[in-house]
Amino acid sequence: MLATCLRAGAPTLEEGRKHWAFQPLSQAGPPEVKLKSWPRNQVDAFVLAKLEAAGLSPAPEASRAVLIRRLSLDLIGLLPTPEEVIAFENDESPTAYEHLVDRLLKSPHYGERWGRHWLDLARYADTGGFHNDLDRPYAWKYRDYVICSFNEDKPYARFVAEQLAGDEVEGSDEQALIATGFCRNGPSNDDNMGKTKEALAQYQADQMDDVISTTSSVFLGLTLGCARCHDHKTDPLLANDYYSLYAIFNGTEKLGLGKGAKDKDDKEVKDASKVMALTERSPKVPATRVLLRGVAASPGEVVEPAVPVVLGSKAVSFPKPGVTSSLRRRTLAEWITSPTNALSWRVLANRVWQHHFGTGIVAMPSNFGFTGAKPSHPELLDFLARELMANGGHLKPLHKLLVMSATYRQSRCEPDSLRFNSLQRMEAEVLRDSILTASGKINLKLGGPGIKPRIRADLLDASQRNKWPVFKEESPEQWRRSIYIYVKRQLLMPGMELFDAPTTTDSCALRLQSTVPTQALVLMNDEFVEDQSRFLAERAVREGGDDVSRIVERLFMLTLARPPSDLRRQQALDFVAQRESASTRMAALADLGHVLFNSSEFITIE
Repeated sequence: MLATCLRAGAPTLEEGRKHWAFQPLSQAGPPEVKLKSWPRNQVDAFVLAKLEAAGLSPAPEASRAVLIRRLSLDLIGLLPTPEEVIAFENDESPTAYEHLVDRLLKSPHYGERWGRHWLDLARYADTGGFHNDLDRPYAWKYRDYVICSFNEDKPYARFVAEQLAGDEVEGSDEQALIATGFCRNGPSNDDNMGKTKEALAQYQADQMDDVISTTSSVFLGLTLGCARCHDHKTDPLLANDYYSLYAIFNGTEKLGLGKGAKDKDDKEVKDASKVMALTERSPKVPATRVLLRGVAASPGEVVEPAVPVVLGSKAVSFPKPGVTSSLRRRTLAEWITSPTNALSWRVLANRVWQHHFGTGIVAMPSNFGFTGAKPSHPELLDFLARELMANGGHLKPLHKLLVMSATYRQSRCEPDSLRFNSLQRMEAEVLRDSILTASGKINLKLGGPGIKPRIRADLLDASQRNKWPVFKEESPEQWRRSIYIYVKRQLLMPGMELFDAPTTTDSCALRLQSTVPTQALVLMNDEFVEDQSRFLAERAVREGGDDVSRIVERLFMLTLARPPSDLRRQQALDFVAQRESASTRMAALADLGHVLFNSSEFITIE
């Protein structure tokens, strides 16, 4: 029997059902505001009402140069060219800004930028981790599936269904199978999972825990993984809820194992499938039992497939099995994206807001439970969730709504959390891509197996298996966008790790934004930055002509998307003259480029 009262200190199911995140979406429209000339769309009314209640007024609109740089980095993760900046500044059309937004949303690089956010959630990597860190030769196909899905603006319901049940959805094909890599992305130890029946059962339970924990946190914003060994300590989630979700995934099998995987007889598994998927090959599902303390050798009562009791005002009906599968995962996906499931649409709307404004309306984006943060603007969150559903689960209309708002266009020079205008530092991938864009060396080839840029040879000893190649100079193949870097769990790219790229061990909903001295030291001393500084100088000379003042201006336009002020121009010219006296002009210009790459203005998104 399911308990209706959880352990001491946790809310009862009755109390839990009253939690704000589990309520139906409110139908509240935009509130009345005093400064009626400011709002550009409904979003602004919600924000302005809070500002006025606090006795604050909006910040002024940012300059056009700032806006095009912000939009470009936000929507496609690439710096605008100087020519794009100048054209936008000179375009007096009232639709110039909207046309810019539309162009960026149509760019194939949009999927690379926003797909990276999803890969964080999906704990994507190209290796299995643990001691041997086995290669996953086809993991990159999941990464490319995500990028293409964002570029196509795939409806969210389909996106979820393919990742949880790609083998069960209508029109299932290889891409839908690849999508189920979502359930396979976590760390695995397939070459060392034990040989006894007990060891294999425990390994399977541990692998299933990764699927359950990630599914619940990513799609529902719930920490259901905490109920594996006992009822949740702070949320109205039961151990039965955990194992009911386990029952939904029970019976699934891995399709396409990594190189080096061995079976219980210590023989290497031969699997030619060029995908990394999770599928069912039989409609018969083994019985699922609660595992006491999460131990496979201690089975308890049998549980049936179900969704968490606190979220189900009525039980979800799981159909009879199909011809080749149980259809349970498809049913789960349909429930997650049902119009009646307000929680999942709130979670998605909050994630989109978070990546545009730096902080979510709910500050803990994967924890909408009792220990998570309350929404700063609950009516706005529900409005955005309703907009998502009204647009068929397509994200691009929501992007456009947000970036067209006066809220988004504010200057970020005056820090105030209520204005949603705090400065943001570039993420690790955006920083590297911006350096390559400014230098003119970025290789914009789309898709395919991961690349392995140069890593200092003395760091490679830390990874003895599945070794990283050693080379002295990089080529255009290593200058592709950072989303295509081969993610080796045992040895993350130092530059990526230093600027807070996720470890990929668990789902990452919110990256750290650390500020440590080693970040500045790497930007000053890293061979990659030094090389690209030289290429940047050569490009500026090539495009700026013989006049050193014009070359300096070009350097600023390429890196900061704006010309220098008179003071900064003179400072830069004096710097070049001083350095040139001891070296060459090209070396002096490369040093100036290096200084610009190291500047807070470059690594910050205003």
